[in-house]
Amino acid sequence: MTAEVILDVQHVSKSFKTVQALKDVTLSVKRGEIFGLIGPDGAGKSTLIYIVGGVLPTREGRVTLLGNDQLADPERVKPQVGVLPQGLGLSLAAELSVEENVDYFAKINGVDRERWRRLKNDLLEVTKLARFRDRQAKNLSGGMKQKLGICCTLIHSPRMIFLDEPTTGVDPISRRDIWYLINKIIKENDVTIFLTTSYMDEAERCHRMALMHEGRILALGDIDHLSRQIDGTLIEITVGDQQKALAALSRHQGIRVAYPAGTKINAIFSGSGDAVESIRAHASNEGVTIDRIEEGIPTLEDVFLTKIMREKAGANQQALEEFFSTPGATRRQGSSEDLMIVVKNLYKIFGNYTAVDNVTFDVKRGEIFGFLGPNGAGKTTTIKMLCGLFPPTKGSGKISSFDLMKEQWSIKKSIGYMSQKFSLYRDLTVAENIELYAGIYGVPRSDLKRRTELILKVADLEGRGDTITDSLPMGIKQRLALGCAIIHQPEVIFLDEPTSGVDPIARRIFWDIIFFLSRRLKVTVLVTTHYMDEAEQCDRISLMHLGKLIALGSSTALKKQVLQDIGSMLEVYTTDPFRSYDILGREYGFCNIFGRTIHLYTKELESAKATIAGKLEPHGIEVQSIREKLMPFEDVFVYFCEKAERELAARSAPR
Repeated sequence: MTAEVILDVQHVSKSFKTVQALKDVTLSVKRGEIFGLIGPDGAGKSTLIYIVGGVLPTREGRVTLLGNDQLADPERVKPQVGVLPQGLGLSLAAELSVEENVDYFAKINGVDRERWRRLKNDLLEVTKLARFRDRQAKNLSGGMKQKLGICCTLIHSPRMIFLDEPTTGVDPISRRDIWYLINKIIKENDVTIFLTTSYMDEAERCHRMALMHEGRILALGDIDHLSRQIDGTLIEITVGDQQKALAALSRHQGIRVAYPAGTKINAIFSGSGDAVESIRAHASNEGVTIDRIEEGIPTLEDVFLTKIMREKAGANQQALEEFFSTPGATRRQGSSEDLMIVVKNLYKIFGNYTAVDNVTFDVKRGEIFGFLGPNGAGKTTTIKMLCGLFPPTKGSGKISSFDLMKEQWSIKKSIGYMSQKFSLYRDLTVAENIELYAGIYGVPRSDLKRRTELILKVADLEGRGDTITDSLPMGIKQRLALGCAIIHQPEVIFLDEPTSGVDPIARRIFWDIIFFLSRRLKVTVLVTTHYMDEAEQCDRISLMHLGKLIALGSSTALKKQVLQDIGSMLEVYTTDPFRSYDILGREYGFCNIFGRTIHLYTKELESAKATIAGKLEPHGIEVQSIREKLMPFEDVFVYFCEKAERELAARSAPR
């Protein structure tokens, strides 16, 4: 029996003055489906979601939602529709508490008081917000804000929910909670979900998805259908020096694109002959030693990159080289063993709340140091202390030889800082923003013209200095923000979630810049991110949770520790991953959902392989494959954070 079509979009177009945001878009969404919309910055995803949700009008095309003509009368079905806009907590009243926000949305949607009370309690329990009922929304972490936003969207029991990038800027633990909530909603209610996302592993959890680019639908279907549309063969390569290997692979005529994927390199081969042997021979000629090479199973990100990526796209390294070759660059000619950041026993206490609790670490010259942790862990507070924006409560440290407690003003002038929230003035032009930051950092007027030209090249904005900043795609904005942060040629750069909400192509180019600054120009980079593939690009990683540093080391070292503690990983493909997770999670100590698969950890691999199918079959779940795989860093992140929470609970328990 064919599922009922809840949303039908036919030949929809939309223009804003000279920009055509949507071009003849046609798709349909079935009842009870999670439908994902993915695409690069500026693809038209948000425009489409607001048109079909009845928020934005258009005169071109037809949209039918729940049997209603959305373009003619969107108000008719609004009581049955929920919309969560893009951005952390944008739908919330910042001064209201968690409970007051939910109550407010219940009131304006006319929810019956008894149902409202019951549903509110259920939603706050499943989102783990019940114990924060009285906390103001402005004091919630990013993940908590998004979970509260979803609660407010669901309180009137809509039949159709539109979620515009619901997990952007959210840590892996909160992302997992949000997806568990989404699937619980689908399972227990007559709800259909239409969402956009920049996380490719999340898109793979959707029943079907559409890939958008420049306002058009390029491909549409389930993950199996889309993964067969890759333009070439996926080859997975493990090497010692990723950057050297990537440079070498970019010179192979048969490789369409190559990019880091955690500790591996993924290469899409579209040349002739045997892909593995061709790449192995080319690498040998280039002086690159390959540790492991094999054909892989394409993911949605692989399809995404091959469909829309410019051939051999990357950062403008020549412009960066010249930028840091002007007077002042000689300061970076020290040893790679020089300590550029030193932090010892650092604390930050606000009233009765300890945001940063006895943190100690150091970072060497030219190192890329990953500073990771859940929302609210204390990362941004720590960075603001290191940048001289907050005075530490106690502790000591040095940044570029300047004392953290006594020389905050000198620190501010010697570092670059790109804040978590977009740091540029949106209503200024590109050139005006650059000039403003040059003035703040004291760049000589004689140097400003050439530095501006080079920043425009790095940001891919040549000839567009008069463009209003707010009109730029997010990936371009972020490169411009980085250019402004380094306009004074700092030795140390702090990047607080610089690629949040940015598509894979823009993220890859941004990380090209980070690597060039670190490897070639010996600039020290401290970066926070919620993208675990980015975390694995760092030389060392610190994990922070509950204000404390809970792990520190290279990604390889941290994985080895997890391996020793809980065993190896089995990747389990089943016909129902979320029900499988519920069942297997009760028996295995560490179990996680990743894309379409279950990641299960055990020290008894063969026994688990032999018994997993038998545990799921009575529930009508078919096991499609079980294989041992290398663990992704997301699982490492979750493991250490959950371990820290268990240890805290044990210390706090009454004796």
